[in-house]
Amino acid sequence: MPTGASQPFYLQDQPSPPFQLELENSYFLVKLHDAQAFFPANFLKNADSVIFSSSITSSFQPNSSTQSLHKISTIQRNTPCRLGLSTNLTEWLPAGSGASLQINIKYTVLQGKPIQKFIDHMQQADLVAKLSLRPDWAVAVKVTNIVGKLLSFLAQEGNQQDLFSLVMDFNVADLKTGYHVVYGSHSDEVWPSPQFLRIDANGRLMERSSEISLSRLSYAVIQVLGLKRLHQDKFRDEPWWQLLQTVKQNILDTDSTDERERRQLLGEWLFALKQVRTIANKQPNFLSSEIKEIIATAQGEVDQKLRPQFTAESFGAEDELPYELQDILGVETEQDLQNLVRDYQDALEVSQRLLEQYHLSGD
Repeated sequence: MPTGASQPFYLQDQPSPPFQLELENSYFLVKLHDAQAFFPANFLKNADSVIFSSSITSSFQPNSSTQSLHKISTIQRNTPCRLGLSTNLTEWLPAGSGASLQINIKYTVLQGKPIQKFIDHMQQADLVAKLSLRPDWAVAVKVTNIVGKLLSFLAQEGNQQDLFSLVMDFNVADLKTGYHVVYGSHSDEVWPSPQFLRIDANGRLMERSSEISLSRLSYAVIQVLGLKRLHQDKFRDEPWWQLLQTVKQNILDTDSTDERERRQLLGEWLFALKQVRTIANKQPNFLSSEIKEIIATAQGEVDQKLRPQFTAESFGAEDELPYELQDILGVETEQDLQNLVRDYQDALEVSQRLLEQYHLSGD
């Protein structure tokens, strides 16, 4: 009978995910859906508490990892200790073909009563729950520092022993939405085959064979969610989005009656779009396709303001866009632009329904 940790695997018996990832054309979010730690009766004398924590390393933040503290619980031997909550491990990230992600779920045992009062105060202040929230990357780095110092303090105050780590490595090109599982044991236990496990309608990890039980195993269940597009509020703090909106609004607020002034506005707009694309292309955490769609939507608004005053010659034959706009937007005609904007609005509506289904906010 094995000890240690299994390889992560994708559960075949689970509710069908409402959305499948499309490489370079969708986003994903990773949640720690559930976790359990089990300690046999003969495990570690004077073991008092167990810490559930996680760390994430990814190609999106190659020079740093984010660390989260999820729960501190008193050990009860021969009784499984479950996490009892579901928390986001990442924000929405673009499903890029070259992206990767490593998730390390760690169970650490603490020995020593001196820290018990401190743990009690943490629980009363709900500090662990507050630290387990997944904010944006900038805040996550600060939270990581707090968690790291807190775990170091706990390790100094009491003897520490890592039970084991459950590690999941994901290549985003092969990533599936739905539930992924890894399990293990510190003592010799019977491990179930993946085909004997399932996620029930309530999201619980269950075994289908009465001869095999999860009650004596430690495990982690990771859920991957997919989304077509983000809400535009996600871009509000980005310099390229602010530049785009500022120049667009300036044009929309202008009472232009002079042909030369309108041409000047168009020139300023084209210059601004070039800067927007240059800045936005350096942002790895957003889909380039969505950035193009946001620019196209803004172009449609500006077009309504300026286009009626231009002659057909100003824009070229039929409904072709100026060549500079074609290069920026990736479309050739006014009809292509309208189709792109319409498809983007449809994708936003689908995404909003998915967020509601996931019980997540678009804010």
